[in-house]
Amino acid sequence: MLQVTNSTMKDFLDSLLTDVQAAIELHQKGLPAPFSIRFLGNVKAELEKMVTIMDPRIYRPSYPRFVLDWPEDSALGDRLLSASDLYGRIRPKKKPEEAR
Repeated sequence: MLQVTNSTMKDFLDSLLTDVQAAIELHQKGLPAPFSIRFLGNVKAELEKMVTIMDPRIYRPSYPRFVLDWPEDSALGDRLLSASDLYGRIRPKKKPEEAR
């Protein structure tokens, strides 16, 4: 099974946050962008939670089915789904009280 570390996951999520913010800015400028601005705002909030919490036992995002079927920009949708999958593979360090 692929081992995902917090640092590599954080880097990936930070990169994804940058892409989501760029898509939001395209919407704000009236330019074509993937997904709706509302969806992107929700995704941005989820990604920020993921970066802060970094524990899929506490928080794990889920995306609606239309992300899979979005025709215009599957690259961002694919990255969102990959992030969700990889985030679920994080194995947080056990707290001292859990190790007993």
